[in-house]
Amino acid sequence: MPKAIYILIILFCTQLFVVGQNSKVNDLLDEAIDLAYDDPEKSIELTQDAFKIASRSNDKRGMVSSKSIMGYIGMVTNDYKTSYVNYTDALEYQEKYGIKDLYGEVSILNNLAVIKASFDDHAGAALLYKRAHDVAIQYVKENRELAIEEGDISWLIDLPYERAIELKYDGQYMEAGDILVELWEQSEFKKDTILLAKVVNQLGHLKKLNGEYAGALEFYAIAAFNENVDPSIRASALHNLASTYRDQEDYARAEKYYAQSYNLKVENSSSRSQFITLLDQGELSFVLGNLPNAIEKWEMALNTFDAIKNDPDLFIIHDWLQKAYLKTDVTRSAYHGDLYSASIKDWMTIQDEQRDNTPALQAFNAEIDAILTTRAIRAERIALLKRYWPIGVVVLLIIMLFIYVVQVNLNKRREQIMERNLKADRASVADEILSRIRRDN
Repeated sequence: MPKAIYILIILFCTQLFVVGQNSKVNDLLDEAIDLAYDDPEKSIELTQDAFKIASRSNDKRGMVSSKSIMGYIGMVTNDYKTSYVNYTDALEYQEKYGIKDLYGEVSILNNLAVIKASFDDHAGAALLYKRAHDVAIQYVKENRELAIEEGDISWLIDLPYERAIELKYDGQYMEAGDILVELWEQSEFKKDTILLAKVVNQLGHLKKLNGEYAGALEFYAIAAFNENVDPSIRASALHNLASTYRDQEDYARAEKYYAQSYNLKVENSSSRSQFITLLDQGELSFVLGNLPNAIEKWEMALNTFDAIKNDPDLFIIHDWLQKAYLKTDVTRSAYHGDLYSASIKDWMTIQDEQRDNTPALQAFNAEIDAILTTRAIRAERIALLKRYWPIGVVVLLIIMLFIYVVQVNLNKRREQIMERNLKADRASVADEILSRIRRDN
């Protein structure tokens, strides 16, 4: 058989092997995703196996996908540190191997921003959202029909909105406002009531933070009185409207809009969100001197949502109830006073452990830096080994050759000495024999 045929057969078999390995990687990753919630340990094991196979078969995309899914599993299991490292690895592999996957890149950057925000690194989260938005623009430009079909075009709205929120939390109000105003104009042009409601609520917050109550009321009203807006967003807007009127001491309107907000929240919002409106309703009743109504609202709030232990904005309800019961039920007053004191003590302990509200972020960054530093040192050692291993091999061969030559020379010298000793022994024996012969004669 001609040599060229052998080469073609080898190439064909190699290609089949690579395709088979790629298929196995995809199968493992699909199974890992399916098990992420039900059996995360098995999911992690499958993903690690997929990564090993992808590495051995030089499947660059498989390696990126494996790292991305490792990051996803980390978020499912709330192991954000591991998740952050794996997502960062995925991005580095994409850049290192020149893999163009705009969809995957947007997803990774978005998740990294979520992780940053969870550790109160709002500036870092805002930067990642910006990077994600820039890539999303390119993705939609190159794949517009697919983006529309899959709903990915919403990235062009959601990512800048999330960036604006993070900028607001970071105190960059001007930058946040610029983004929100632009989104506001887009929402009106596209008649997107959901985006409109979300954006005007945030613009209202910015106005209120700046002491511009009239402007805040106008923005809140846009979402609050639009029947086409999602009820949960309308409920939040009504609550914000009521709180702003309360700050302006327009108690009648505040009471009215708190009631409307709560009615919507009962059917459409979380128990925590309902708690917040009941808390504010009770506070308003207390200010107006209606203690029975205040107590009723606050007791309803506690029955609605009880996970308030480490949130001072929520457990302050015990302080309000202590004051409200003081004139009517001393025992209940003391009970809530003790709960409030205990909550304050626990919260202060946490604050002492997390001073300046940054230790969680500092610990997170320290662990990430330690992992990345260890990896960098290991990579540097491997790089040095790869760079200098030929010299090392040559030096080793020279040393081995030198040892061999020395050993050979030593063996030859030993043989020569043994040969001379043997000759001397033989001569001595011969002389002795001759002496005996002479004596016999």
